[in-house]
Amino acid sequence: MPFDNMLKNIRRFTSLSPQEEKAFSALLSIRKVKRKEFLLREGAVCNFEWYVNQGCFRSFYVDKKGLEHNIYFAIEDWWVSDLYSRTVQEPSNVSIIALEDSEVIQIKQADLEAFMLEVPAMERFFRLSYQQSLVSQHLKNLRLLSMNGEERYIHFREKYPALAKRIPQKHIATFLGLTPEFFNTIHARVLRLK
Repeated sequence: MPFDNMLKNIRRFTSLSPQEEKAFSALLSIRKVKRKEFLLREGAVCNFEWYVNQGCFRSFYVDKKGLEHNIYFAIEDWWVSDLYSRTVQEPSNVSIIALEDSEVIQIKQADLEAFMLEVPAMERFFRLSYQQSLVSQHLKNLRLLSMNGEERYIHFREKYPALAKRIPQKHIATFLGLTPEFFNTIHARVLRLK
């Protein structure tokens, strides 16, 4: 079944009956995304929640100087969206782009909301998922305040080894709040220590 991995992901936090899984699957569609293709562009309203079935994405913000700041990465078995834009139906401040040829499973916001009202177990899943996401963001903010650049990079490599191998270094640098030049110095030093 094309949605098996996604359903396994959902089962980590909650259980749906076979009928509920079937009803939920009927709301899903598969979307192929080419490398450098946008799932969401800044200024558009986000109307989907996406599950990464295959590939890699980055969510980023462009500041007034035109500099990109990476906020989030998503690989297989992760979810990606713009929760702000999707929830309040306002234009997004971020863009989401594929770093590799990818495939997502998508569900429309309206369908997801209706299904969560009908099936409280699904609302539980997303509540727990969002809580985990908020905790991760909170810890990232604390690391930005309490760790130096090298410590942040070492932590990133240890916590997300798959991302460290797949994400271009320039994107890791902005995610960690570092300039590319400083990141290159740190990266070289960390590799020498290994």
